[in-house]
Amino acid sequence: MEKMFTVAGEPTVVTEVRKHVLSEFADLEFYEDGHLYVLCGKSLPSVSNIAHRFVREPFNEQRQAIRYAERHGQTPEYWVQQWRQNSFRATTLGTKTHAYGESLGYLRAGMPERICPSIQAQYMPQYGFLAPIHPKEEAVLKFMNEMPCSMYLVLNEAMVYSGKNACKERNLREQIAGTFDMLYYCDGSDGQPEGFVILDYKTNANLASEYNRKYGKMLLPPFADLTEEDLSFYTIQLSLYALMLEDIGIPIVSRRIVWLKDCEYQIVPVEDVSEKLRQTL
Repeated sequence: MEKMFTVAGEPTVVTEVRKHVLSEFADLEFYEDGHLYVLCGKSLPSVSNIAHRFVREPFNEQRQAIRYAERHGQTPEYWVQQWRQNSFRATTLGTKTHAYGESLGYLRAGMPERICPSIQAQYMPQYGFLAPIHPKEEAVLKFMNEMPCSMYLVLNEAMVYSGKNACKERNLREQIAGTFDMLYYCDGSDGQPEGFVILDYKTNANLASEYNRKYGKMLLPPFADLTEEDLSFYTIQLSLYALMLEDIGIPIVSRRIVWLKDCEYQIVPVEDVSEKLRQTL
């Protein structure tokens, strides 16, 4: 279980909700090897896997590699290797960027002891400076520097799972688990709605698929109105995280992607699809 902490000057509601989340989901375990969530000895499917269930035609790597080789030359094996290497590169960059974002969030809250071990070498304690060493990390630093003072950190990288709603009919039929990047509380002083906000860092080159939008390639019902693209998958993911928090009495007023580009970022609010998920899963 992650240890409880408090931040000087934070509203009481922030402290109480942090304690509530950590307590409610303390029995969930995560194993990095295999990316496995385990609850009371039972393996739970992840939020990201659930989102991809709504793809009409899952990607067939071997079949697509054959087609790609016919059009562009080389062998199918060559293209499989290229795709897997690119995916590994993107995943590795995403993991490191998330660790930097988590560490910077805690450093800004006055907790340098919570800097991730993989990021420790970038920390200059005499200046309280966590050095960004990649353009995506520069984007995180810019995002943090420009975060309004109305926003208070609740938790970074916190695990949650479904099935805890006091009204049994509101629970999903299947238990699932996941880890959200950030939960913040907005006090409403800047004119934004007061309440809790879920945010997720994304490092994709693109969120939208122009090809799938052009040819009308959509997800399966009940998301047949959403294009098959990363933005749609993330819309589903953020609603699942919010749903799990709402199950324990924490209402979420906004779900936002923090899209990290090279030294820049974009805040992308996403639709609340929680009710569709409750009716489907």
